[in-house]
Amino acid sequence: MRLARNGLFTDPLAFPNLSRRSAIGDAVVGFVVLGVLLLMASGLNGTQQFVSVLVGLALMCRRSAPTLMMLFALFSAAIQVVTYDIAVGPSLLYAVLYYTAGNHPNQWVRRGSLIVAVIGSGFAAWAYQRSPVYGPTDNASTLAGNVLTFFAIAVLLVGSWTVGFVRYQRQRVEEARIAAQISELERRRLLDLYDEQAERSSLARDMHDVVAHSLAVVVAQAEGARFSLDANPDAVKESLGVIADTARQALADVRGVLEELRSTETTAAYTRTDRDQLYARMRAAGMILQTDSVGDEDAASPLNVRVAFAILTESLTNALKYGDLGSPVTVRQDWSEGCRLTVHNALSATPLAPGGAGHGVRGMAERAELAGGTLTSAAADHGWTVDLSIPARPEGIS
Repeated sequence: MRLARNGLFTDPLAFPNLSRRSAIGDAVVGFVVLGVLLLMASGLNGTQQFVSVLVGLALMCRRSAPTLMMLFALFSAAIQVVTYDIAVGPSLLYAVLYYTAGNHPNQWVRRGSLIVAVIGSGFAAWAYQRSPVYGPTDNASTLAGNVLTFFAIAVLLVGSWTVGFVRYQRQRVEEARIAAQISELERRRLLDLYDEQAERSSLARDMHDVVAHSLAVVVAQAEGARFSLDANPDAVKESLGVIADTARQALADVRGVLEELRSTETTAAYTRTDRDQLYARMRAAGMILQTDSVGDEDAASPLNVRVAFAILTESLTNALKYGDLGSPVTVRQDWSEGCRLTVHNALSATPLAPGGAGHGVRGMAERAELAGGTLTSAAADHGWTVDLSIPARPEGIS
């Protein structure tokens, strides 16, 4: 046991990410079971009643304080072995305690509890054969009875431990699968960011080539015309013609670059396909998705489409990391007037990736701001809601 910052003692073997609600639930269930055991043991002797109290206390702290659970369980078992006073009802509840030990994340707890289960089954069989519960036996039947009793108790204890261990292994496999999905989504997101940056660099290079070259020609011709205005009027006319031709060509080149950005075939359709693939990946990871879309997405600005898809990807990734996969994630898109995207998910008490630096939320807000919109990401309706709103753009603005 160790002293926590808030002044309470915490068990270093406590289950990680155990919520306060789960710990309280264990305590309440254990307290109820303790009351039932005491009622059942009202007609029994003091030793059996004391054993009932110890087992009930072990149930109350089985996940929040496994160290105490094991001490209570071992002490209660030792009392029964020494006194031959077997409390049958409380002893059956050892199955729950060994299930908890088999499901414990610490390998030494799992291994140690398995060894105790095997050895303890032998001691329990030896004590049970000599207890008043079993009744007097002769030496011939005692050996056979010990063997049968040993196997019966071992089935109860080792079997419960095995069920807990199997569940632990399944949880680890599931967590590994989800972690792999998250890694793949993060990889794809980084690749998307790389592609986006590459597109920006390409656009910057194209605009630089068009504008810088054209302006350099215009400036050179204008300067030459200024100095030749009085001496050679024909040269001035020629320079003005070059300036006009260069400006027209530059305008055509800029329009060509902007036309690529406006192309719904290369932006909106591509994004819709990516969104379907994103939904498929999320559902394959175990997420329950409920999607709804209204309005004509094809009529929306390509910039709005790209920003909405990037924020949708980040929101669903966060829902997979920190949300409750047992509850549905709702996605609603409204393209009637501009763009409105809402993603809501329930929060998990034991997230797959606890914590976070908040870079994703800041990145989403920056994307929304660059598109002229707003974004909120906060707790709402017993979960987390991301709300993106981008107003409709006037005709001619992309």
